This record gives sequence, C-alpha cells and structure tokens, in this order.
Amino acid sequence: MNLRAGAAVGSIVLLAACSNSSPSAFVPGDASGQSIAASQASLLNSDARPARARVLYIGDLDGQPGVGQVHVYTAGMKNPHQIGLITNGTGRPFGLWVDDRNYFYIANEADKYQPSVTAFKPGASSPFFTITNVKGQPASVAVDAQHNVYVNESVQDEGWVQVFAPGSNTPLRSIDTGVGGYAFDAGSMAFDPQGNLIVAEQAKLALHVVKIAPGSSIATPMNLNLTNITGPGLGIDKAGNMYIASSSSATVSVFPAGQTQASRTVSSVPAYGLTWVTPQGAVYQASGEYTVTEIAPGANSPTATINCTCSAQGVAVSK
Repeated sequence: MNLRAGAAVGSIVLLAACSNSSPSAFVPGDASGQSIAASQASLLNSDARPARARVLYIGDLDGQPGVGQVHVYTAGMKNPHQIGLITNGTGRPFGLWVDDRNYFYIANEADKYQPSVTAFKPGASSPFFTITNVKGQPASVAVDAQHNVYVNESVQDEGWVQVFAPGSNTPLRSIDTGVGGYAFDAGSMAFDPQGNLIVAEQAKLALHVVKIAPGSSIATPMNLNLTNITGPGLGIDKAGNMYIASSSSATVSVFPAGQTQASRTVSSVPAYGLTWVTPQGAVYQASGEYTVTEIAPGANSPTATINCTCSAQGVAVSK
C-alpha cells in the first residue's frame, strides 16, 4: 500500500514533524523531558564515540488531519529509543535529508499547508528557513557540499528538480528530469562520489534513474538494469555503491559503483517509502506504512525492524 496515494495510518512511535503554521512545539520523547539537543549532548557525554550521537528521523503523515510530523530516534540498529517529536515545520513530510553540518531538511507535499522545504539547525524543533517557491509537489530533497538545496518535485505528472542557493527562496535553475506519465511519483535523490546528483523517478509503473552533473541543467538516463525494480527509494554510500528499493518486490538491490547490474539483493524489505544510506553503507528503508527496516553495511538480510503505528514515508540519519 503506497500511502502517497492512499489514506494515512495512525500515530507514529518514531520521528515526526508538524504544521507549518502551528505554534512551535516540541514533545520530549523520554521521561526526562530533555530536548533533542540535550539528549544528543547526553549521548555524547556518556560515550565519546560519535556514532552513538547519531539520530534517526522518520517522516510521518499522521499528525493532525492534513498535517504530518517527524519523530526523532537514536540510530545504530540496537535498542533504538525515542528522543523527541518535532511538531512545527511540516505539512505532509516525505523526503528527508541531513547535510554535512547536521542541518535537517524536510520536503513537504501540500495538504492543509502549502508545499515547502523546511530546514532545521541541529537539535532545533522549529525551522530556521523555508523554501516555498516551488513548481509542484516536493517529494524529496538533497543538499550538496556547497549547501545548495535540490528539490525533486512532481509537476503535472512530470519530474522536475529545482536548485536553490543557500538561504534563497528563488531557484537558480529548474531541471526537467525527462521522466513523466501515468502514475508518476518523484523518488529519492543522492550524490555519488563525483558530486553527480542521482534521481529516482517512477512513471508508467516503472522506475527510471537519471544523473545530473554538478552545475548542469540536463538529466541523463543511467540505463541501469531495473527489471522488477519499481522504486521509489535510492541511496549511495561513500564508495559509490547504489542501493535501489523496490516497492513491488519488497527488496533493496545493490549496484556497485559504475555497474549497471545489481551484485546482490536484500529481500523482505517493505519499500513503498524513501531510502537513506549512510556513508558506511547502512541502509534505512521506510515502508510507507508501519515500519522502518535497518540493514547493516554488507548485510544480505534485514538487521532490525522498527515497528510503529505510523505512515513512515522518508528517513534520514545525522552524521
């Protein structure tokens, strides 16, 4: 069940973000009442290893009617626990991103509120910046090393990527991905080690993956063997391995850098939602329904599953 086209499911047990115009709100995720920032600091103080301070964000459509939310959890695939709940800065959250400064971004499709991309500083519960000057429905967001913001949008059943300079609400350029048609669905984005933006798009019940070079306005098909792979999730690790999810077969296929054929496939991964891959190759896959699947680097089967009463659409992990 793809919740982008269906009804939302219940409340979430993980990460969520809420209304663009509701009062700023933060609901602590544990009994101590710590904020996200305080909880992160506590993790850092209790263990000097940076990985222990990572947090997992999960976009959830089920907040108030027509308004989503983002739950914040500890990351690491072992004994995850909730840190907090963001409730200001999203309307209908799908794609999520964390940049090299640990700034957190949310692509919000329209429902009760207008479409937007909201940006949060580390530990914040309210956005410090919002992009509203978009062409269509923002489904995913990515941020490059220069902190330009890329927004993958569905515009009348066609894919467009708009590029915004840091702090700007005016696009530098709008790029036609060349993909469109019946049942169009804008998917995940990720950067390869050369800085190319890789974009997944669904149309006519098939997945298409295109590449946009740095500074370019042209999307080039990558001609991957996507037989029985329907998307919409995609991620890339620091070695250039590409991980592509398939909603129809509940799999994640791994394509080695520069290869058009998958080298291995991870099965039993509900994958109607979007994908996040860490530099080390850990995969976090949103189901689009009630779970997030975690796959350790190199694993050939799911490592852990986070169960929730939620519509988990997008995921991201802090650095």
